[in-house]
Amino acid sequence: MTVDHRAVSVNGSLSQRLPSEKRFFYILVIFRIYQPTMDRSKNSPESRGLTRKRTIKEKTEGAPKKTKLMGNNMEEKSLRQVEQEVLKREREREPAEAGRSGASRPCVEAQMPKNPKNITNYKFHKELGKGSFGKVMLASLNNCRDQVAIKVIRKTTSVEDILTEARTLRITGACPFLCHGYGAFQTQMHAFLIMEFMSGGTLEQLINKRGCLNRDIIQFYSAEMIIGLQYLHSCGIVHRDLKPPNILLSAEGHIKISDFGLAVEGIFGNKKMYDLVGSYHYMAPEIHLMSGYGAGVDWWAFAIILCQMAARRSPFHEGLTLLNIIESVTLKQPSIPEDISPDLKSLMQELFEKNPDKRLGTSGDIRKHPFYRSVDWAALENRKIPPPFKPQSVLSPSVLWLEVYS
Repeated sequence: MTVDHRAVSVNGSLSQRLPSEKRFFYILVIFRIYQPTMDRSKNSPESRGLTRKRTIKEKTEGAPKKTKLMGNNMEEKSLRQVEQEVLKREREREPAEAGRSGASRPCVEAQMPKNPKNITNYKFHKELGKGSFGKVMLASLNNCRDQVAIKVIRKTTSVEDILTEARTLRITGACPFLCHGYGAFQTQMHAFLIMEFMSGGTLEQLINKRGCLNRDIIQFYSAEMIIGLQYLHSCGIVHRDLKPPNILLSAEGHIKISDFGLAVEGIFGNKKMYDLVGSYHYMAPEIHLMSGYGAGVDWWAFAIILCQMAARRSPFHEGLTLLNIIESVTLKQPSIPEDISPDLKSLMQELFEKNPDKRLGTSGDIRKHPFYRSVDWAALENRKIPPPFKPQSVLSPSVLWLEVYS
C-alpha cells in the first residue's frame, strides 16, 4: 500500500458528516501533523518506509526527555555503557518504575558463534531494506560463513529510541517468533544492531508472490504471531508498527516479528500512549483520534494483516488521501472478505472492534477462538509443528560485497 504525497484537501462530504469539534480535529490532523510528511519525495527513505513518527506530546507521567547520542566524548563507549547511563538517570527520576521493565524478565539470549569486539570485524554484503531510520544490511564475520542482519541507524535518532530497540532485541531471545538480537556497536555517525538473518524474506513478499494464502497457512502464521505478540505485551512492550514487511520468514518457514524501532516499553495495566506513531494503513482508530492507546493497537494491525493474507487487500478504504484513510478507519465498518471461512470472518470482526477495551486480544482469550480450535499451542510454542511450506531464499547464490560503515 502507498500513501499519497500530494496536498490533501478536506472535502465537504466528510465535514458535513462531522460535528464541529470533530471537523476541527481532522483539519488539525491533516494540515498540522500529516502535511509536512507528504511534501517529501516519493523516492525518499521516509516515503518508501511508510513509517511516520511525530510526537504530539508526552502525556504519560514521568516520561523522560529525549537525548541525543553525543559526539567525541561518547564515541568510544559501547551502546551497552550508554544504556546503563540512561537507565541510571531514569531510575533517579522514576524510582517506583525501575523494576517494571520487561528487560528484567529471564530470557534465553541468542548466541553468535563468535563475539566480535568491533563493527569492523564484519563484512557488509548486500542491502536488505531501507527506511527512515537508515538501512538493514546483510553481513558476516570475517572468515566466517554465519550471516547476520545489521541495522544501521543514524545517530540523528534519539538515544532512548535506539536503546529501546536494543533492549527489546535482548528480551526477544526467549521467544522463537520474535527476531533475536546478538549485540550492538556504535561509531561516531551510526549505531549498529546485530540481528539474526531471515533468508525466507518477508510476509509482504510472500503475499505478492503467491497471492491470497490458504486457510492453513493463515492459521499457522497468525498463531505464531499471536505467541510473539503476547510475549511482547507480557513484557510491557507494544510494537506499534506491525505490518507484513516487518514479519520475516525463516529458512524453515516459521515467522518472526521484527523491527522494534517504534516499540515502546513499560506499558502495563491502563497506562496509555498519545504519540501519533505507525504506518497509516495499520494504525488503529484510537491512534488517529489521539484518544490514548495501549497494546490493543497491535491487535488491530494484526487483524489487517489477516485480511491481507486472506484477500490481498485492506478491509478499509485505500483511497489516495490520508483523509480517506482516517475517515474509513474511524467512522466506517471494515469490508471483510465474503469468500472466507465463517470462523476467520468472526475472528476479524472481533479484532476490528473500534473500542480497544472490547477488542479481542486485549479482551478475552484469542487462543480460544474457533479459528484456532485445531491448534496445539504447546507444540507450536516449542516449534514442533512443521511449517506449511519452506520458502525460497531471497538471496542469489553470489552476494556482492559492499563497504563497511565506519
